[in-house]
Amino acid sequence: MGFAVQPNYVIDGQVIAGSQPAGFVACDLTPGRHEVAVANMPLSSNLFGHGSEKVTVDLRGGNTVYLSAEPQMGLMTPGQITLIQVTENQGRADVATLHQTSGACGKA
Repeated sequence: MGFAVQPNYVIDGQVIAGSQPAGFVACDLTPGRHEVAVANMPLSSNLFGHGSEKVTVDLRGGNTVYLSAEPQMGLMTPGQITLIQVTENQGRADVATLHQTSGACGKA
């Protein structure tokens, strides 16, 4: 059932792409603080999972930040996705096995 629910990824209030199994989104953002979120179903809650539906990142010029989107499966949270910041090494390894999803990320 989780694969049927594919919420949108949102950066600074703007929808940039829909989530897809085995996919990733890359965005080139300006330095500064940005909020990255997942537009999960309103009834979802993260009582039993880990991570958060929203993550704030502070970007510096030339830095890359990797967030892992993890589906939470369960009776109360089918298909809910949470975000967790991961190391650069982990992020690079993860995207090597995924396909890039097109999105409306331009300069945010």
